[in-house]
Amino acid sequence: MKASSISAIVFATCGASAAAFAPTATRGLVGQAAQPSAFITRRDMFSGAGDAAPKEDDSEGMENLEKMAAAMGMSVEEYQLGMRARMKMEEEIAGIRVTAGDEAKGVTVERDGNQPPQHLVVTVTDDGKALGKEALEKELVTALKAAGDSAAKKRNEAQANMMQFIAAEMKGMGA
Repeated sequence: MKASSISAIVFATCGASAAAFAPTATRGLVGQAAQPSAFITRRDMFSGAGDAAPKEDDSEGMENLEKMAAAMGMSVEEYQLGMRARMKMEEEIAGIRVTAGDEAKGVTVERDGNQPPQHLVVTVTDDGKALGKEALEKELVTALKAAGDSAAKKRNEAQANMMQFIAAEMKGMGA
């Protein structure tokens, strides 16, 4: 495999990872009164087939897979590698757990690596409540920001791991 193939897989997979976890806001039509945005998480590229990818004896599924790979300028093997890499990264990100806050002040936040988080636990003890409204708000904001920053670092590590996985797999494919 050529270096351009490796670049295409890394580019497509990184693009997928960036787009896969970005919240998508739904917006009202122009001229309508402003309405609050609703956020959903979409996973567009490399649709997550992974283990459910079509097998060689599924001609229709393989044909669709070949079309998707060709549309991205990849071989089927490269496209499947991209899907596996993305799934592996998603699992790693979902397994991330970071904790921030100050237990002594009675405020802690635990979250996963997803953005927005799918696992979020905010704990406020009686000590936290005793701080008063303004101090409690400050502690909560600080803890949420710290947890978000830690999760972002872990997501970046997961993306680096994905790139290493792709490079190792490409070597195994003879690149």
